[in-house]
Amino acid sequence: MTEQYLDKLQELEEENRILRESIRKREDFIRNTFGSYLTNEVLEDILEDKKGLRIGGERRLVTILFSDIRGSTVLSEKMDAVSLIRMLNHYLEEMIEIINSWQGNILDFVGDSIVVVFGAPRPNELSARDATACAVAMQRRMKAVNEWNLSQGYPEFSMGIGIHTGEAILGNIGSFTRAKYDMIGRNVNLASRIQGYSRGGQILVSDETLAAAGDLVVENKAGAIVVRPKGIQEEVRLHDIVGYAGKHLD
Repeated sequence: MTEQYLDKLQELEEENRILRESIRKREDFIRNTFGSYLTNEVLEDILEDKKGLRIGGERRLVTILFSDIRGSTVLSEKMDAVSLIRMLNHYLEEMIEIINSWQGNILDFVGDSIVVVFGAPRPNELSARDATACAVAMQRRMKAVNEWNLSQGYPEFSMGIGIHTGEAILGNIGSFTRAKYDMIGRNVNLASRIQGYSRGGQILVSDETLAAAGDLVVENKAGAIVVRPKGIQEEVRLHDIVGYAGKHLD
């Protein structure tokens, strides 16, 4: 009886070992796969949630950042494919590091554009501040990016950024076999349109973002511009951000 009991105990211990190893491999896979796109806090939320990534959505106040390389079409025509991808990957590595440090969550890469949300999946009352500070850090990093480009024989390029704060619908869109965490809504479209108005090296933010970002944000003394974005019924005032907390773009 004792021998049978010990054999059964050993079997259970072996099963537990295999189960723990399986869980560890799953967590390692999630971290390795999504670690470059999600903050550590969001990764831990995913790993700790027993229900995993659930299909569904919620309405949330967030700050949305769109960035885009200027003149990327010309770059793609002048550079060979291997060099272009190597240059873009280096640029994205630099931007991802900054975005993660400011608690931003990258939802998508659309060509050379980056789509980032602040304040989701985990709420963040300082999403406007973090997004604006992140944008300043991103633009400041472009000097180092272009220095690396020149050292490799690649051309310099610039980036435009647009930011807007407002409600969006966020959640896992798709099915249980294939899903994507994404956001939709008018304010997402507006953030994208704002980015389209920005020049290379510029950061444009909406009234809503500027009001929520705090006193450490530095606006261009030239003042705001008023635009009428496509698909948006009302006029929108955009502010040219040139610094944050004593750190300026030039």
